[in-house]
Parts: sequence; structure tokens; C-alpha cells
Amino acid sequence: MRGWAHAKRGATALAEVLRALGLDSDFPGLKADVNVNGDGIVCLGSVRPEAVKLLAAALTEGLLREIGEQERTGRERNLETRSERETHAK
Repeated sequence: MRGWAHAKRGATALAEVLRALGLDSDFPGLKADVNVNGDGIVCLGSVRPEAVKLLAAALTEGLLREIGEQERTGRERNLETRSERETHAK
């Protein structure tokens, strides 16, 4: 049951994040399953709209932080590259 094992790992990872956010009790139907083709799927079950909004806000915040980090490291790389070019030009 490779599909189910893959889904189980995904469900477990999501459960850990939901627990850290204090949302684990809002996703009681979270479980691993397989579809008719044997592909792994993660079922969320019925979830309160407020819990979905909180999860969406957490995802948005995480993405914004990641984008900010990428921009920051990109600027640092550009500065390093510029500095290296200036050093080699001398």
C-alpha cells in the first residue's frame, strides 16, 4: 500500500503543523486514505470556516516570510557578486 503510506506521511506532517498552530482539534477528520486507483489522498473531513480562515492566514504568513527571505538572500547574493566583480576589476 505505497499510496496509503505516502498519504499517511502527508497527514502526519499536516497534523504536526496543525498541532503547533493550535488547530489540531479543528481537523478531527484528518486521515490518510487511498482513492479507487490506490493513489494516496489526505482527507481533511468537515472543518469549521473559522479554522480554515486561520489555516489560510498561517499559510499566507508563511509564504510571505519565505518570499521575504528569498528576496533578502537574493539581495545579499547580488551584493556579493557585485563586490566580487569590483575586486576582480581592480
